Amino acid sequence: MFKKIKKIIKKNLPIIYNIMGGFIIVAGWNWYHLSHKPHFRFILISILMWFGLVFGFWIFKIIYKKLIKKFGRIGFWQKEFFSSIDELYLNFSLFFLVFFSTNEILSLVYFLCVMVVFFWRFQVHLSRHPTAFLWLTVNRAVFIFTVFLFLVTAFLQYLSYNYYILDTSYDYFSIVLFRSWAITSFWLAGFAFSGFLYWSLKSSWRYIFFSFWCALFIFSLFVWGLNVGALYWTGYYFNPTFFAHAGEGAGRVLWNYLTYSLFVCFLILSALFVSVLKYVARAHRLTPKRHWHYYNFIIFTIAIFSIFGLSSFYTTPEYIVSKSFYTYFTGGEVKTELSPIILKKLEKFGFFYTPEKFKVNERKNVFEKKEHLLPEKFKENPPNILIVFFESFSSRLVSVYNKEFDGVTPGLQKMADNSNTTVFKNYFNASTPTITGLMSQLCSFLPPTGHEEIEKHNKFREHRLLCLPEVLKSELGYKNIRYVTAVPKTFAHKDTIFASMGVDEIWGRDELANLTSDEQLSWGYSDHQLFPLTWDNFMESDSEDPWFTMLSTVDNHPPYNLAKDMVYWGDGKNKVLNSVHTSDDAFNIFWEKFTKSQFYDDTIVIAVADHAIFPQAMNNKYFDKKHHALPFYDENMFMMYVPDTVLPKSVEVRSNGLDFMPTILHMFDINFANSFEGYSIFDEREKYPSLLGMHEIGLYIDEEVCDGENLPDGRQDCEFKQNYGVPAGLRCTEENYTSDTSTPLTLCEYLDFFKWKREMLKQGRFWK
Repeated sequence: MFKKIKKIIKKNLPIIYNIMGGFIIVAGWNWYHLSHKPHFRFILISILMWFGLVFGFWIFKIIYKKLIKKFGRIGFWQKEFFSSIDELYLNFSLFFLVFFSTNEILSLVYFLCVMVVFFWRFQVHLSRHPTAFLWLTVNRAVFIFTVFLFLVTAFLQYLSYNYYILDTSYDYFSIVLFRSWAITSFWLAGFAFSGFLYWSLKSSWRYIFFSFWCALFIFSLFVWGLNVGALYWTGYYFNPTFFAHAGEGAGRVLWNYLTYSLFVCFLILSALFVSVLKYVARAHRLTPKRHWHYYNFIIFTIAIFSIFGLSSFYTTPEYIVSKSFYTYFTGGEVKTELSPIILKKLEKFGFFYTPEKFKVNERKNVFEKKEHLLPEKFKENPPNILIVFFESFSSRLVSVYNKEFDGVTPGLQKMADNSNTTVFKNYFNASTPTITGLMSQLCSFLPPTGHEEIEKHNKFREHRLLCLPEVLKSELGYKNIRYVTAVPKTFAHKDTIFASMGVDEIWGRDELANLTSDEQLSWGYSDHQLFPLTWDNFMESDSEDPWFTMLSTVDNHPPYNLAKDMVYWGDGKNKVLNSVHTSDDAFNIFWEKFTKSQFYDDTIVIAVADHAIFPQAMNNKYFDKKHHALPFYDENMFMMYVPDTVLPKSVEVRSNGLDFMPTILHMFDINFANSFEGYSIFDEREKYPSLLGMHEIGLYIDEEVCDGENLPDGRQDCEFKQNYGVPAGLRCTEENYTSDTSTPLTLCEYLDFFKWKREMLKQGRFWK
């Protein structure tokens, strides 16, 4: 019985191989490319494609057999090899299982393993040919050459995948593999084409294209050395801007210790490339051209199909870098420039850019005047630092700033009343929403980006800006730097963006779940849960090293009814005040505990808004009309508790989020050359009372405008005028621009700055 079943299976193996191969190809391809829902549609399309593939392969075999007979090939190709086609087809289908992989490294390893299996089985079948030595020699040479190219390109593509920060294909699984194979196919196509010419031409011309192809490959390795250096330091590909500014600052990106190490790698890879070519050349000498013509035709066909069939080819660094240089030198690139008029107007806001230099905003110092802004006891032993970023906390909602809502925020009022607390007034947000608001504060950088680009389009998942965590770590020895958020840390790429700031640990909803068995009571953990979790796990009482912890609250996030443990304000009808009061109540409990703890004498606590409240939040009957129709920019809450403080009780210098980091560094007397866009509030900020805000859904100008007339005390009669607009909604003509640098900055001029800065960021000209 068993022998009979075995005989039946053996007899029907071709059919089994065909069915299984088609199933694997369709399953892998559709799993990756088709939406799984509705399930019926997915299954129906897959079944139809499966039948089509099975039928198509059957037709292919018929055509193959007829062509072999027509051209009178030896019996091996008609019998032995023909009978092996089904097995080779099944082996080939195994490549498509890689579509199920969600790990880039595993995808590459798996793909390489299938290549080895496919080569081995091909070798076994070719070994039955009467002139097997010739076919095996060619097949072995092609395999070794293909694997070499694939390994080199895979390594380079993986480096790019990890360091390039504007990669829109970041979330496509196996994208490294697809790019690696696409570039491998590009080089194989050139190899096959040069092989055709080599065997077709008799004179020395037969070597010209092959020599050009070899030189191009070695040149690409050399450029990759520069490209990896640029990626590591800036997060952007090597581009014409680096090339044009090599002597003005970009050279430090392109030529550094990393590049020198990569140059050694370049020499090693070049030597390996030459060794592999020698092996292939030896195979050419041992075999006739007929064998190579077959292989070159197959290689070229597969390569061309892969290049044009895989859209991944057009997202490879090789393609992007080549295209950037082509458009640059052919004049096809539209250069983004900023007029001298706008550059001059920006100086009123404290922005001094030098477009001629690679680092367009290079400054010599963080601050000019050295001040004693910290108690003496913190000079040798830096304090712990806790920064609480309150979600959407405009100062107008806090009783410390606005008595209209007296009693809504008693916890923050207690902090403000403490003799060691400084209240910063006239402090505005520089960006919105949370992720760009935090970047502007922690990195002193006005980001020309927004939530849509970061969260939905994956265009900015990390950066190479110099930020507060990294500076405190390198300058003062902070070793325990953490960021805690109640929501998933992957939201808006907080995990990768904060990691690029120098943060050691990023804790989100899923990570916090390992610390508690409590039910999540908000969009993740509520503020009443978050503060105790932070206290118990991220405030180290026995640590010899100073710790630095940041946390973001969540309860005051739209739609303002997230928390299940809401503490209602008044009659509970005003959702916004309920959520504000809830966040404050959680902080109040924390503050009471803090003032009685060992941290009270050695820990700085900063309570600051991540950004202003969203405009629509207060545009309802529960708020006075003066709170309606707000822009995305507003005065923010900002208070700082310093044990035994020497700071003033209140600071009223007009400032915004860009000044947060320079102010902290000024307090710690940390001064160095930088590219920060803000100033210390205790230093030069008072020279520039005019403020700017920037993000994808709102450009904000808050400019001091003087009419030229003097007041009785000799000062000019000035007022602050606000101008607000959405970049996508601005329609600019010549009337929206001025040629007089003394006139106010217009929104269209600001829009030009927005576009220019995006381009500068893309070119890596704000690198640290």
